[in-house]
Amino acid sequence: MTLGLALASVTFVASPASAHTLGQAVVSALGCGWPNGAYTVLTREDLWDNRNNMPLGEVYVLWSSSYQENCVLTLRVGRADGVASYTEAVLERQGMRTVRDEGNYAHYAAASGYAAGTCIRWTGSIGAIYGGGIYGTTSTVWRYCG
Repeated sequence: MTLGLALASVTFVASPASAHTLGQAVVSALGCGWPNGAYTVLTREDLWDNRNNMPLGEVYVLWSSSYQENCVLTLRVGRADGVASYTEAVLERQGMRTVRDEGNYAHYAAASGYAAGTCIRWTGSIGAIYGGGIYGTTSTVWRYCG
């Protein structure tokens, strides 16, 4: 019984995402949720921990013409991949509900939603794994309208 609880705890730390690549996160139901795997990268930005001089992750803004959706994917990389800390992805759609995924994740956070005919803004953030704050990127203007 104790062993079962320990394993459940380890599995929970890796939740909600256990994929490690962009492609795996795109098709995962816990990622963008696009099973056909077809997408276009609109923007890619690196998240860098300046205090500890290390990469933390990459923030992708994706578009799926098949699903008419955008997805903001904050993907942990390097030494930060596999270590749970604050990870966030936010998709703001003009005139529509904001989609947010945040938590202590070890691999990624993803926020996706229908966005045909509207403009979007986004945020992607990762907490430093050795202390030092939260590093992120935010779009302050509406982009990719259409």
